[in-house]
Amino acid sequence: MKLSITEERAGSDFHTWRQALYCSGERRTDLEHWLFLRVSGVLFGGKPGELIIIKPINWGLPMECVLCHAGTFSSAWGLRYKALAVSRESVKLIIYKEERVEKRLKQASRKILHTALKYPVGLTPQSFLHEVSMRWQASGEIPHEIGIALGYPLKDVWGFMGLRRCRCSGSCGWQIFGDPKPSWRVRDRYLKARSMAERLLEAA
Repeated sequence: MKLSITEERAGSDFHTWRQALYCSGERRTDLEHWLFLRVSGVLFGGKPGELIIIKPINWGLPMECVLCHAGTFSSAWGLRYKALAVSRESVKLIIYKEERVEKRLKQASRKILHTALKYPVGLTPQSFLHEVSMRWQASGEIPHEIGIALGYPLKDVWGFMGLRRCRCSGSCGWQIFGDPKPSWRVRDRYLKARSMAERLLEAA
């Protein structure tokens, strides 16, 4: 399965981003390089979003700086981010491409999304992620429907949640339900995107 961007175009965008980091401190640069690898599927593989857990202490930065740098990184690449759950030790956030999440919401079963899961009608990427965040903070557990925004095949999201009658047929970074071929094609695209990101960083 092809990537969503050519390596030549990716290299041009990468150079622009790296240029903006030249005057930044080492900690911000290290954090943004790490984010670059983590969201490579979103940047180059057509993935709607990536869930990331950041522990500020690991980067020697206060929480406010971590969130600021995540926002700067996202803006530099034409992405958005939302903090879904914040504690003293960590922040769980999603970095995402708005139009891709919107497309996924339109593809999702209305019966499951609105009737079974009780999400309001007329969802936007922002309102969906806000609701995910509220449910996560209320229950202390990640709402598995976030898989819609993370680019997992919908059959796998619904199967994992027990909302579709299909058997688990393996795993590829997430559990596969039903026909494994579409899931492996998606996984392959995300892995190719990660390899591209690694090559760009190594060549920098």
